[in-house]
Amino acid sequence: MRVLADLVGTVLGGRYRVIARIASGGMGEVFRGHDLLLDRPVAIKVLQPSLARDADTVARFRNEARAAARLQHPNVVAVHDWGEEDGTYYMVMEYVSGRDARDLLVARGALEPAQAAAIIAAVCDALAAAHSSSLVHRDVKPENILIDRKGTVKVADFGIAAVLDAERTQPGGSVPGTLRYLAPEQALGREVTQASDIWAAGAVLFELLTGRAVDHGAAPSELLRRRAVEPVPPPSSFDRSIPQELDEIVLRACAPEPTERVSDADEMAAALRRVAVRALKDAPSIAELMADLTGEVRLVDMDPTNVTRLGRRLAARRRRRARLAALLLVMLSATGATAAVKVLGAPAEVAVPEVVGLPLAQARARLEELSLKVQSVGQTSLSAPEGEVLAQFPPGGVLLEGEVLRLVVSEGLPLRSVPDVTGMAEGAALVRLRAAGFEPARIVRRYSMEPAGTVLAQRPAKGQHPWGEPVRLVVSRGPRPVAVPETAGLPVD
Repeated sequence: MRVLADLVGTVLGGRYRVIARIASGGMGEVFRGHDLLLDRPVAIKVLQPSLARDADTVARFRNEARAAARLQHPNVVAVHDWGEEDGTYYMVMEYVSGRDARDLLVARGALEPAQAAAIIAAVCDALAAAHSSSLVHRDVKPENILIDRKGTVKVADFGIAAVLDAERTQPGGSVPGTLRYLAPEQALGREVTQASDIWAAGAVLFELLTGRAVDHGAAPSELLRRRAVEPVPPPSSFDRSIPQELDEIVLRACAPEPTERVSDADEMAAALRRVAVRALKDAPSIAELMADLTGEVRLVDMDPTNVTRLGRRLAARRRRRARLAALLLVMLSATGATAAVKVLGAPAEVAVPEVVGLPLAQARARLEELSLKVQSVGQTSLSAPEGEVLAQFPPGGVLLEGEVLRLVVSEGLPLRSVPDVTGMAEGAALVRLRAAGFEPARIVRRYSMEPAGTVLAQRPAKGQHPWGEPVRLVVSRGPRPVAVPETAGLPVD
């Protein structure tokens, strides 16, 4: 088996010349290469030697490569070929000359809302194509979102993440840097579905809008706990210029329960494009954004950046103050100081009260008395009753009269699917209900012809019900005992 560092200059499969190393990732090394047969540039991903020694992992790598190769879409990095040489397993992919979304975040900080919406709409187009082919990405993150120099967005590593998932579940297996984009159910080791990709797309959208990851600053040990119980904050709580419509898309995409998320990637893409048409101001196109960024695509796992728009905001604030001062001088010279001050009378400052824990109606009334505007978004909650304010942005400080305070309001308990446990043994039924988040409240035992311990009925029955709602079970006690009469010595009749 070759050492990966020694591959540069070699030809794999008699066809693909390895030219230069681009980056390393969770699976191995990525190289820039050249297809000698078709005379075109390619990217070559080589499996880590530690993974290549496991036959099951190699089989998954081959099968997923074949599945990804069947996926043809303009927003998907195409997989051209797969092969093995001297124990080195490699995948040949479309070479994208440009940058990835992580590079954009590092170079630009948070993007304009229109730019972020355009990028994730294209990502959702790619996910929709994959999902229609029963292929789940499993590892949507900024490093896997590539943008070429013409501004075309392409999602990389479709199918490859299945191998990473398998490695992640092995003792000691881990993929550094990807935890921040795992849906709650995926991070807890539960079934990965198309809804898991939706969550990750929402998390990347949040980061492109705010310049910070959803769980920024949290230790790895805290990520899983927080993600399971805490709502994702609205992006506008970090930048008030972000439209409320994008808040709603992020919160729906990143709902803790898969059943509460956007129904599919097509719907999310359409919603982003509707917002772009109605609510977003013009911004430089993705192609213009890429114009001054040069170099090769990097597929490296990196820690999320915390670059913000602070400099941009300060510059805008200075420009507004300069324009106001110039206007004030003109009015002072024309009508006198008194008239100018009267016309330009600034809104009064208002100390922001804390309204967390109040019912929405009471919080709204209190804030409107202070001449503050209120915008609210709903979020399911495991502890707060419906209508209670869960969070406010900003949480304190000072606003000007007429400015907006954003509230996150409880929608009550999330809905979850109650599993149908009728016909199951009592012990297995209890395990299944508890795994779904339901605690049996009472068990009634009745005689029946079913074996003892069999669940005869349940209330509520299967379907969508508030999380934590008590489930009542009727369990068989077995056939009713019957007294056997003494018949010894009697005629047979």
